[in-house]
Amino acid sequence: MSERKARGGAPATVEQIAAAMAVLGLYDGENTPEEHAEEAARLGGPDAYRVRMVNALLGVVQAEVVNTEGTAELDSDARHVAWEEQLKAAGAGIDDPARRVEFIRWQVLRAGTPLRLMAQNQAAGPIPVAAAHAASGLHLLLGVIAASQDAVATGDVGTLAAQAGQLEAAREALQNAMDNTNVLLNMLKSVGL
Repeated sequence: MSERKARGGAPATVEQIAAAMAVLGLYDGENTPEEHAEEAARLGGPDAYRVRMVNALLGVVQAEVVNTEGTAELDSDARHVAWEEQLKAAGAGIDDPARRVEFIRWQVLRAGTPLRLMAQNQAAGPIPVAAAHAASGLHLLLGVIAASQDAVATGDVGTLAAQAGQLEAAREALQNAMDNTNVLLNMLKSVGL
């Protein structure tokens, strides 16, 4: 992947996204501007359509990663080197810590959203609620890291102090995660497990 593309160059067109999806067996349309315009109109406009296309591509690629990693025999060092490829390709390599933290924060937000939706269902129980709170706490902590990336090294107390509210919110979310975990542990203890 080119550095320009990884760092936020011109976004891929829907035709390019569809072509990538076709290679992976996820798109069987004609990939014409007319076809894409029709789908965009049906789905709420060009932005809504493009976001759905990109997310479908992301989903199929992630499924491929899950399948590949599940069958690959890699030691932890090789696995971490492979995972680093994703961050580099996203323009969030080790040489850009601010972008890296923001990208990881975005990933946590995306992973935590389905957990929060599951937790809204009363029948889900305390563990999905605990997981949703933990994801929220992690997202908040990553935001603090992003906002105060260089503050510790430079002694910027003002920037660090400005994060107090976010740190308190993160602590509350993580405490809620622990409390909900304890609910299930106490239930298990009450039946002798």
